[in-house]
Amino acid sequence: MKVKKWLPVLCILAVLAVCGVWIILQHRPAVSGNLAEVRISDQTVLRLPLNQDCRHELTGSGGIHLVVAVHDGSVYVERSECPDKICVHRGRISQEGDRIICMPARTVIEIIS
Repeated sequence: MKVKKWLPVLCILAVLAVCGVWIILQHRPAVSGNLAEVRISDQTVLRLPLNQDCRHELTGSGGIHLVVAVHDGSVYVERSECPDKICVHRGRISQEGDRIICMPARTVIEIIS
């Protein structure tokens, strides 16, 4: 009988603990990266240090031209010939694990470290 009385309390405590861990993980500081990797069709074509401003013109899959730029510690697609320009609208990225993907050009830009 005593176990049945404590079961709802234990369930509530378990839910609160899981929520607490989730909140802590969501509010941890993001890790800034220092290197971006550019892959076209799963082949690495460039590694860009984020501490050096530069611009690179690339030709992705299907002959789609992109301009990838590094400025003030972040990387972004400055210009693209793809139809929707989702990669351009993604904006600047600088946190480890962030990605910009251009599906028509089969190009991925990822902050790797």
